Amino acid sequence: MNIYKAIKKEKSHLKIFLMTMVTILIILPMVLMVTGLTTIFYISYVIFIDLLIVMAIIIKMNCYRVEHTCSNNRLIFKTGIFAKEHLIICDKVVLVHTRKSDYDLEIVLITSITFKNKALRPIDKNFLKRYPQIVGEYNHIKQQNPKRNYYFQIVKRGGLRKYLLLDLIYKNCVKAIYTDESIQNIKIARGQLIV
Repeated sequence: MNIYKAIKKEKSHLKIFLMTMVTILIILPMVLMVTGLTTIFYISYVIFIDLLIVMAIIIKMNCYRVEHTCSNNRLIFKTGIFAKEHLIICDKVVLVHTRKSDYDLEIVLITSITFKNKALRPIDKNFLKRYPQIVGEYNHIKQQNPKRNYYFQIVKRGGLRKYLLLDLIYKNCVKAIYTDESIQNIKIARGQLIV
C-alpha cells in the first residue's frame, strides 16, 4: 500500500475512533438520566467510565501525533501531545537507523552535538546492546573522531506519519550514514517500495 494512502486511512480510523468515543461519552450520562437510575453507585460508575474514555482518547491522540519542520539546517519535531519540541542540527546527525516497520517504526538518530535538546542522551553499552545492528557503523564513526562524544534520540510515537519525518530527515541530513533498515523504510516513505 502507498504510504500516503495508508496515512489517509489511519487518519480516517482515528476520526472514527474519536467520534465513537465522544458519542459514548455523551450517551452514557443521558441514558442514566432517562432511566432514572441516579443513585450514587450508578453516577460514580458512569463518571469512572467517562474518565476511562477520556484517558483512552488522550492516549490514542498522543500515540499518533507528530509535527515536524525543517529550515536553516534545523530539524524541529514534536511527537505526542504533551511532549516538548526537539531540535536537531541536520549537519551534526552522523547515523540514522530504523527498527521495525508500520505503526511500530522506531527512528534512531545519532548526533555529535546536544544543542537545545534535552532528549538526546549519551551513547552507552546498554544502547549498543539494544541496537546491535548499528555497532559496526558506530565503531567506524567513533574511529574517525575518537575524542568526540555522540548522543542518541529515539522517535517512537507518530503512527505512520513517522515515515514522513524519516523522509524529511533523509532530505536534510545529507552527511549522515543510513543503515540498510533505514534505507528500506525511506523507500517505503517515498513510495518506491510498496508493502
